[in-house]
Amino acid sequence: MRASGILLPIFSLPSEYGIGDLYKEAFRFVDWLQEAKQRYWQVLPIGPVNKELCPYQSSSSFAGESLLISLERLVEKGYLTEQDLEAVLAPEDIEDREVAREYQIAAKHKALRTAFRGFREKLQHDEKARLHYKAFCKMEENWLDDFAMFEALSEYFGGGDWSSWDAAIRNREREALVVWSVKLSYEIEFYRWTQYEFFGQWDELKKYVHAKGIQLIGDLPYYTAYESADCWANPQLFQLAADCSCKFEAGAPPDAFTAEGQCWGNPVYDWDAHKAQNYRWWISRLHQQLRFFDVVRIDHMRGFESYYVIPADTEDPKEGHWEKGPGMELFHAASAKLGDCKLIAEDLGYLTQEVKDMMSEAGYPGMKILQFAFDTSEENVYLPFNYDTDNSVIYTGTHDNDTTLGWYEKAEDWKQHFVAWYLREKSDIPQWRKDELFNHISSSDVGENGAPEGAQVERPPADEILDPETAVKGLVELAHSSRCDLCIIPMQDYLLLGSKARINVPGVAKGNWRWQMDADAFTSDLAKAIAEITSLYAR
Repeated sequence: MRASGILLPIFSLPSEYGIGDLYKEAFRFVDWLQEAKQRYWQVLPIGPVNKELCPYQSSSSFAGESLLISLERLVEKGYLTEQDLEAVLAPEDIEDREVAREYQIAAKHKALRTAFRGFREKLQHDEKARLHYKAFCKMEENWLDDFAMFEALSEYFGGGDWSSWDAAIRNREREALVVWSVKLSYEIEFYRWTQYEFFGQWDELKKYVHAKGIQLIGDLPYYTAYESADCWANPQLFQLAADCSCKFEAGAPPDAFTAEGQCWGNPVYDWDAHKAQNYRWWISRLHQQLRFFDVVRIDHMRGFESYYVIPADTEDPKEGHWEKGPGMELFHAASAKLGDCKLIAEDLGYLTQEVKDMMSEAGYPGMKILQFAFDTSEENVYLPFNYDTDNSVIYTGTHDNDTTLGWYEKAEDWKQHFVAWYLREKSDIPQWRKDELFNHISSSDVGENGAPEGAQVERPPADEILDPETAVKGLVELAHSSRCDLCIIPMQDYLLLGSKARINVPGVAKGNWRWQMDADAFTSDLAKAIAEITSLYAR
């Protein structure tokens, strides 16, 4: 069934408190999605973020990010006061936005500590609340206890590499676990409570989303972080050395995009160990994400067929090599336990025939990115007239891309001409005819217009290049008009925002995951316009 939705992370929702959360603005955005006739909301991962706010380097595959907890909701529960809220607002004399954000994040963590004290006071005289909290902790104990202790220990040891902790607790010796659980009991309980509150607020939001006829799409990163409860609690499932440091790290080999390759720093899995446990940990991980979301996008799907490993002592991608993953065996095991799972496979980048065969067997919808479509290759799989299946999700761009306006403004003029030509002619091109488009391309040396070698596009007249906003609107409509079953548009593209609204630049460690939408951005007029294009293309 054809449908459409919007990509907007929770942290990008408007907020006075430094980062979007799970309450009022989230509910207001859901109302707006319904007004715009959207049926999906994609939010990216919601797990604990690292110091750079990256949700793809999480300290837990099962927990939620406490910064997404609504302080206003905690005021309503009586755990905080209005004065506590005011303390989280950035002082007027802080003009730098990044400095203000750091202040507010620190202040929000402090407010959560205050709210925890209020919660503990409530438990002393509220038997129903006490039983409810205990029931949650019991139900989630398989991951919650490890997560809470890991966070408390990380705080005690000042963060950093957990392999440098005292050997007994690093190696999870039974006596050490008992001793530290007593020593850090208050901190451990605080981290348990953050998850209790997060899950409660998430369930309230999810119920509201469903009541409006909308479904949630989340992301499941392929790798987990080394600095995580996952790795500390399950070292046998990763390729670690005797001292628990990484023997290998994940990354990518040198290619046309990165001449030196990439080293991501994540530990790599010991798939033999996972197979010996019938993939129990992965199945639990997937089950947890399917509890949060109606549909889960599997990041780096190709890694299940083969993945690139780099010696940790060199961290040099050129020294890496490929290893085989579990393939469909893992997903068959998951289906046996969980039944049919609604998954989207992130299948971007170079795919070997083995990966394509795995994707075909899986049958999960893949991804099409319009920003990747406008080069000069006739076989470009991202050009809509090359789509050979409805079983795909089309995006103008993802969280890893520039906004479409930013991308278009930076594009060479031959690409801008390509966009203009395609948007003008697309309705006249039968699905089976491809030659006509490439009449604009001739083999020659690179010209002054910057076209690639061997594929020069003649410099177009100025009136054949669309102005940026018109081009973005055209590409958004092109995505909706495609044969793909699902169309997801990043919110920035509907708002016609430039590169300053970009969420992430891959390979850049700092400055990402910061963009927040203005409070007055999602207007009724915009919702009406989106609803019209949604109806026009039967989504």
